[in-house]
Amino acid sequence: MLYMLGLYYEQLEFLKSIYFRTFIGFVLSFLLVLIIGRPFISFLKKKKFGEEIREEGPASHYSKKGTPTMGGVLMLFGSFLTILIAGNLYNKFTILLIITTLCFSAIGFVDDYKKFTVNKNGLSGKKKLFGQSLISIIVWIFIKEFGLTGSKAVDFSLSNPIIPDATFYIGSFFMLFFIMFVVNGTSNAVNITDGLDGLAIMPVIISCSILGTIAYFSGHIELSTHLRLFSIPGSGEIAVFLSTIIGAGLAFLWYNCYPAQIFMGDTGSLALGGVIGVISILLKQELLLPVIGGIFVMEAVSVILQVGSYKLRKKRIFRMAPIHHHFELMGVPENKVTMRFWIVALLFGILALGMIRLRGIM
Repeated sequence: MLYMLGLYYEQLEFLKSIYFRTFIGFVLSFLLVLIIGRPFISFLKKKKFGEEIREEGPASHYSKKGTPTMGGVLMLFGSFLTILIAGNLYNKFTILLIITTLCFSAIGFVDDYKKFTVNKNGLSGKKKLFGQSLISIIVWIFIKEFGLTGSKAVDFSLSNPIIPDATFYIGSFFMLFFIMFVVNGTSNAVNITDGLDGLAIMPVIISCSILGTIAYFSGHIELSTHLRLFSIPGSGEIAVFLSTIIGAGLAFLWYNCYPAQIFMGDTGSLALGGVIGVISILLKQELLLPVIGGIFVMEAVSVILQVGSYKLRKKRIFRMAPIHHHFELMGVPENKVTMRFWIVALLFGILALGMIRLRGIM
């Protein structure tokens, strides 16, 4: 809406500024989620949409039973409403991100809702992967039809996260499966991480902040040239979109920090993870993503190692997976585990920015 006002009224041209709309997106989404958060939590309590605790989980989690979940609905509502105000709805990236985020959140919402009404296990893993793969196909079709960098050879290549202009062409067909791997993996990795009060949302905020910075640089000809990033026209609008997620996420943390008054649920974690994966593909930073979201990689790998070790050796590597539960069972208080994971996530983010800067001086 703001962009359209700036487009049609010359005296309001400043409204087209990405700087300004990024700021507005952050502030509005933060205030909106913060204001409606408490009545939304009360609504969920009345409807008895409370968390079910796994019997095999840490004993300290039993007290969390009944805490309202589906907080992702609150967060994404604030983000979507704000992007309609601050976003450029003529921009191809904005439209794609709205569509894909809605699709991911729909999968998560069905999963959360089924846990309360039909089956406490929710959607099966196969159904989730099928839905996520369909979204990956949408992203792949978008790249084929609209392009990213103006070069098909680059669009269907993997880029070296450190060495500038170094790409490895894999072609359209294999790019589809790579997109599925990245998007599905990131979506589920964030979902796995969402196991302690406030644990997942801060690494999401950090990852979105790093990607938002890269998006702005990539959409700016001079800055992308200076940092030797791929120039992706229109990608600056991704920063505006991410600002609404960062603002909504920070306000959500107000209620989700220890002891949590509300949980994110699959509605939020699948959508946030999915959008991070999609944006890394759009910005040609798919190989930098494991650094940006290093904490998510660590959590996902711990599960893979635990399952693989038990199937092959009948022995567990960790006391419990994901790895944050391992530290809990070692006697580390939950809030301390969360804070330390936040610190690690921040370090990964700083490392990712350092690698981006390194490209510019090589």
